[in-house]
Amino acid sequence: MENLKAFAREVGLFLSSGIFLKNLAMMVGIVVGFALLSNWFLGCYTNHGESVQVDNFTGMHISDAKRQGREKDFKFEVLDSVWKEGKPSGIILNQTPKPLARVKEGRKIYVTVTGEPESYRLPEIKLSSYEFDRYAKKIGNFGVKSRVKERVYDRKQAEGSILYFYHQGKKVTEGEVKSGYYVMPGDVLEFVVTEQRSNQLQAPDLVCMNYSAAEFLVSSSNLIIGSVNEEGAISSQSTAYVTRQDPPAGQPIQMGGQITLWLSQSLPPGCDDGQYVPNDNSNDQ
Repeated sequence: MENLKAFAREVGLFLSSGIFLKNLAMMVGIVVGFALLSNWFLGCYTNHGESVQVDNFTGMHISDAKRQGREKDFKFEVLDSVWKEGKPSGIILNQTPKPLARVKEGRKIYVTVTGEPESYRLPEIKLSSYEFDRYAKKIGNFGVKSRVKERVYDRKQAEGSILYFYHQGKKVTEGEVKSGYYVMPGDVLEFVVTEQRSNQLQAPDLVCMNYSAAEFLVSSSNLIIGSVNEEGAISSQSTAYVTRQDPPAGQPIQMGGQITLWLSQSLPPGCDDGQYVPNDNSNDQ
């Protein structure tokens, strides 16, 4: 116990001695000084705690953006260029970091700008079997426009199949496309596509017409006259009038179908007032 008390007295005397206190103060000073120096150096190196707001450069020309960004020491790097119809090249479309973001001075700004149009090779197309809507969407992704110039009836091909197309007034063949046909973004291709009509139509109104006019109308409607029934004596079939028909006017009939007629040499009742009655001269026109 006496030895322990003696050791404690010696430790206390050492800790309270001038030499120990002097060395301790020097060590604390060195540590504090190193910490303050490190903090100052870090602040100088990284502008610690300082930030600036990113300007909105979208819509500006890249040269103007660089000029404006010099105040905050911004650097610009173009990641990509995209052609936009009606816009000159070099216009900033988007940027990273986004406008109004807080960043350090000297930050690099990554941008996408408009570029010059490049020629585009049309994808191969098998005419008469390629759907217009699908092809128009494919080339539309590259800025090529398309429109339907004409629709042509074709019962063999699916509705909207491409028959051929024109570029700048010139008909383009399937072989030319296969060999490599180039267009520019913004160009318009005019397509001729198929359409399918129903084989069913409405029977024309033949009553009150003379036979010659009725025959002409039936023929022009892709129909044919079937049996012809005479009501009374007929002196001239071409000038006789249609009194009845089967199927009646307005009823559905297949294209190429037959219409049965009833003829009378006299004008049927109700046909003389307000009715169109073709004369025999219609057969000569």
